[in-house]
Amino acid sequence: MVNLYLAPFIVAALISGGLTFYVKLLAQKLHLEDLPAPRKVHSKPVPRLGGVAIVLAFFIVTIGYVLATHRLEFPPFHIWFLDKRLFGALLGALVLLVVGVLDDIYNLKPWKKLIFHFVAAICVVAFGISINYIRIPGGLHLNLDQLVIPVTFLEQFQFSFVVWGDLLTIFWIVLLINTLNFLDGLDGLAGGVSVIAAISIFFLSLSLGQGAVALLAVIFAGSVAGFLPWNFNPAKIFMGDSGSMFLGYMLGVLSVISGGKLATAFLILGIPVLDVAWVILRRIFKGKNPFIADKLHLHHRLLTTGLSQRQTVLILYLIASAFGIVAVLSGTQEKIKALIWLLGLMATLVICLIILEWRKRKKLNV
Repeated sequence: MVNLYLAPFIVAALISGGLTFYVKLLAQKLHLEDLPAPRKVHSKPVPRLGGVAIVLAFFIVTIGYVLATHRLEFPPFHIWFLDKRLFGALLGALVLLVVGVLDDIYNLKPWKKLIFHFVAAICVVAFGISINYIRIPGGLHLNLDQLVIPVTFLEQFQFSFVVWGDLLTIFWIVLLINTLNFLDGLDGLAGGVSVIAAISIFFLSLSLGQGAVALLAVIFAGSVAGFLPWNFNPAKIFMGDSGSMFLGYMLGVLSVISGGKLATAFLILGIPVLDVAWVILRRIFKGKNPFIADKLHLHHRLLTTGLSQRQTVLILYLIASAFGIVAVLSGTQEKIKALIWLLGLMATLVICLIILEWRKRKKLNV
């Protein structure tokens, strides 16, 4: 069964890798490069816009499979030749691609990008992708589709706004968009963790008989994997916001479209999500702009302990992979226990880093 999905993964990876080569040349020609700065870890200009190659590869392979096999079917409703929910997912991705490219070129203000994060997430819920329930301990479900408001747009387009489910979906997708954006601070980190998360969702979807979701996840994983050799340390090209926003967006969509694999996605991305929450709260309490970049993130702190970029990235890959395996092999109760372990691990990491930094400062003062 898994062999059936190898071809789209390989095709997506090859297209992504090939497109990255040409995008790199274009970025260099247009002088669209990320310059060294105090917060950044690279010491020479690196081309941006790598995310364009990832997104284009995903679009090419996804639409190609729709036309060739008709295997990406969710509900029985179509817009042109595309499934309704797939159309919404691609539309939101297109919004982020345009905004990401504009940001990579013109350096947009954070609040402007945030507006379009919400626009992309609204595209998703408007075309039927939503969290309808949340599993809770004891085999119970918390239904989120009890309050529905009919909405008519331009007198023709109608959809049902599922208040609690759609609001949670929008929040979840925007959260993951920003988490992956913040995570993209070391060569290959955001891309590698995204591949691990997508493959975990792939195996979980396959075990539940959700072939369309599994196919979408494996195409996404291949599109990112093809870019990774160009982005792993030392990076030859950065994905930029056009890439990091797309990664978070797609992981959000994949975890919802399959029937609510939020626990799975949170297990794999738990440390980055908690890290983002911690850093933003810390900035707010210190009276700083929560969107202004600094070196307080976990991956930056690991570097200060003496680890290299590669070592830091591989450690975070290992943690994501371990929780990914737990997510795939565990039931709801076990995932809740794993989430508790995740919180404990995050707390332990923070304490260890504080101790290591304190010792380092003490040595410097001696």
